[in-house]
Amino acid sequence: MTEADSEIIKPEMLKAYVWLETSDDSIQQVEQEVAMYCPFICQEIHSGMGSSKNYPISLPSRVNPPMLSLILDYCRFHQVPGRSNKERKSFDEKFVRMDTKRLCELTSAADSLQLKPLVDLTSRALARVIEGRTPEEIREIFHLPDDLTENVEEEEHADERSVDDLLSFINGDNDDNMFGLYPEL
Repeated sequence: MTEADSEIIKPEMLKAYVWLETSDDSIQQVEQEVAMYCPFICQEIHSGMGSSKNYPISLPSRVNPPMLSLILDYCRFHQVPGRSNKERKSFDEKFVRMDTKRLCELTSAADSLQLKPLVDLTSRALARVIEGRTPEEIREIFHLPDDLTENVEEEEHADERSVDDLLSFINGDNDDNMFGLYPEL
């Protein structure tokens, strides 16, 4: 290769790419170095998939184009060596600032690609969302139906232990019988 040839060839032309097919059948070309950050994609590449548009890596159904885009942004940032912990923490904090529904979708997509660091990050963000909330508030946040009937809710709150059993337990005189839960032998 002559000096003139090397000036024509741009560094991005030397990069290896893989082809990924998302749940809506769209196919995207992605830098192999970035895609390899996802264990699922890495396994597929090693099995010979993704080398061309005709043989793309079929991603799990939970990975739609918007989620793939977010995941690739995360991978592009984190696969660069030499970033400080402060830079990574700042990026991560900003990265998970999204509505709860999208955060759940991202957690699910990252899990299906076996991208544990992102699953851990999004799971911690979801834990912060529900921290200190009542079950009713959590159901409202995640748009979950209340599947308990009134009778079941009442049963959950009914405490059938006697005052004497509770005092015995508090005073340590329970004879290893937890509040009368075990019948006498």
